[in-house]
Amino acid sequence: MFSALALLLVLFCWHIEVAKLLPGTAPDSLFGLPLGDFPNLWCAGLLARHGELATLYNADLFQAWKARAFGHAVTQTPWIYPPLALPLGAALSALPLRAAFVVWELGTLGVMAWLLRQAGLSWAVVVLGGLCPAEWLCLIYGQYGGIISCLLFAGLSLAERRPVAAGIMLGLAALKPQTGLLVPVAWVAQGRLRAMLTAALVCAALAGLPVLLFGWGSWALFFREAAPVAKALVDAPFGQGYQLTGTSVFWMMRSFGLSCAVADAAQICTALLAVVAAYWLWRREGDRLVQASLTMLLALFVAPYGFSADMVGYGVALAVLAQRRGWRVSLLDGLFWLWPGYAALVTQLTGLLLTPLVVALALFMGIRQARRPA
Repeated sequence: MFSALALLLVLFCWHIEVAKLLPGTAPDSLFGLPLGDFPNLWCAGLLARHGELATLYNADLFQAWKARAFGHAVTQTPWIYPPLALPLGAALSALPLRAAFVVWELGTLGVMAWLLRQAGLSWAVVVLGGLCPAEWLCLIYGQYGGIISCLLFAGLSLAERRPVAAGIMLGLAALKPQTGLLVPVAWVAQGRLRAMLTAALVCAALAGLPVLLFGWGSWALFFREAAPVAKALVDAPFGQGYQLTGTSVFWMMRSFGLSCAVADAAQICTALLAVVAAYWLWRREGDRLVQASLTMLLALFVAPYGFSADMVGYGVALAVLAQRRGWRVSLLDGLFWLWPGYAALVTQLTGLLLTPLVVALALFMGIRQARRPA
């Protein structure tokens, strides 16, 4: 079993092109073509600091600006995100791109480990969470899906003992809110008023900071320019490159050839089921780490927009559940844990996005396990 998993892991390393982390090894690496999420964040922060928000929120102007800045053609990656992340990008853009990338990579790994330890997880689980393929994708492209997942996991686990700290964690996770939509449901079920109020205050501060730093135009341009582009990216015919690592039921339905209306209905139904399941889960007494793990799996069914790099919480959850059963794991457990690394390849080969079905099977097994004595 372990030989088969090791082979799959090596193939995964090749598939996601780990060499992109090394200077000059790939023409589209971070050190050549500025590709991926971190360079976009860095460029966005630089433009925001120089008062060029109109350029940032116009896809064509942003594309032309990056081509001039880097001296060659670049892959088009428009800035479609709310201004919440602009202060972070502005701070990072004070450093050269490569230095900022290194600081970001090492900093996020350190914070992730600290958050998971605060949540009460063993070092074995922390290491498995940091090594999971979803986190590798975050490191390759400079994503912050990993740190957001750890903020959410720690917030869920700490709300009973440290509600203010948990609220701060959820508030900070608003930088990428689609993975944290079930945390308020869990807190409503438990009556965690202090945690919810703290999270609301942190969210308000995050929303107001771009206004103080860059003016009201940051939000106005987002709603006028970026939001329609984001909606078009979600609704585009299935088969676009960015959809290959998608995690949503909406995109899965689209890969089956169904219309946007049917896919919307399926997404809404599964999101409502996830909300009900999370509420029921947290109304019961039980192992909080197991409950947090199951919630991280349920969260992947809520938003119509999500990617394999957002599945770090999924990797941590599988490790928690494996530890709870004394590390008795099967080949299927290993395949589940590795899935985020292979999702795009499977989609390419079959034309079908199967991640929601894989997560549903992992969730079913996790629920069965949670019902047994530890």
